[in-house]
Amino acid sequence: MLSRDHAVFAAAMAVEAVHLVDDGLVSPHDGVGDVPSTLISVGILVAAVALYGRLPVWARAVLAGLFGLAGLASGLEMHVIPSLQDGATGSDYTGFAHAAAGAALLALSAALATRRKPNPQPS
Repeated sequence: MLSRDHAVFAAAMAVEAVHLVDDGLVSPHDGVGDVPSTLISVGILVAAVALYGRLPVWARAVLAGLFGLAGLASGLEMHVIPSLQDGATGSDYTGFAHAAAGAALLALSAALATRRKPNPQPS
């Protein structure tokens, strides 16, 4: 059973993986898909989700923050802002979800970073 924060992390990473496959293979911007880099990127996301539960809380916060920052920044820069200017096409639709997943990961990172350790009960 996944912890609540692990489930949030996994769900956001799944959204990011869907966008990477869409952007890299289904509707690439230049019309040519890049199979090797897409598979490597998705593999990195899968590895991060698999390792997440074994990490201490501070490392989970860092990992969620790094993936969140990358997802939000690239989603905004490559999909949301151009869509507002020129209209959405192709992988822009999953790009919106990519940016939202990045924001969710940043929120998760902040929640983990501010999590307190439980106080030991006096015996």
